[in-house]
Amino acid sequence: MVEPMNKFYTFLIFLFSITFASTAQTYEQWIGKSADHIERNRLDSAEYSLKKAIETDPSNPNNTSLLMSLGVIQRESGRYEDAYMTFTAALTNYPDSKLVLHNRAALLCDMERYDEAMNDYNEILRLDPSDVQAYYRRGILHLERKQRDLAEVDFRKAQQIDPDNMYSLLSKALIYKLDDNWIEAEKMYSRLIDNGENVTSAFYLNRAECYVNTDQIFKASADLKSAEPGERQNPYFYFLRGRVRLAQYDKLAAKADFEKAKQLGYDPEIADEWIKKAK
Repeated sequence: MVEPMNKFYTFLIFLFSITFASTAQTYEQWIGKSADHIERNRLDSAEYSLKKAIETDPSNPNNTSLLMSLGVIQRESGRYEDAYMTFTAALTNYPDSKLVLHNRAALLCDMERYDEAMNDYNEILRLDPSDVQAYYRRGILHLERKQRDLAEVDFRKAQQIDPDNMYSLLSKALIYKLDDNWIEAEKMYSRLIDNGENVTSAFYLNRAECYVNTDQIFKASADLKSAEPGERQNPYFYFLRGRVRLAQYDKLAAKADFEKAKQLGYDPEIADEWIKKAK
């Protein structure tokens, strides 16, 4: 999963907060330039500056932190193979291997290399058996393998460790959805949204799905508007919005959304079925 852009920036700025008291000025300057480029969303320039910093002082112990930043930038830029190699290089000396493993595991999921991602989550949980996020993420991978029983074991473990944790609530919501218990699932997403912390477009999209399946079309439409800025490349967003528009008797707009969903990779058979309904 790709993290929202504001969280992406926060994470990188955190990495840049290291004090480089013993380093050369040119090293600091390259790092400062990279931070400035990140704030302006110039990811190519930020990557170049980080690489120049590392070249300037190849033996600097802080380079492992720069590699972490570099890997995050490469992943955000869609250069997954480069990001994988960078995270793997960072893993050797980075002081918090869990942080690197979480980033690499998420990247491997983007690359659909699920077995390797599973290995990384297993290692995280070996290092820290109380990592709630790792239990949730590993549970998702079990579902990808159609192993719901194993997924539920991980989800229950997360809930036992910290029942109010965001990932524990997400695991509850997911199980409710799998059981077609849309009312209870909606309550979970509403709780996450009402908490007001780390709220993402995905929360609104998932709650909209709950509203669609409980015929609360007006509420679904409102949540889709909130989700839209972060979900414009998500085919399921257009599929859901097409269903909402069809329920509002706007067949032309609904058909366009179903076609957009299909274009972005949504199941063509399902998309075609709904395109026919919109004619």
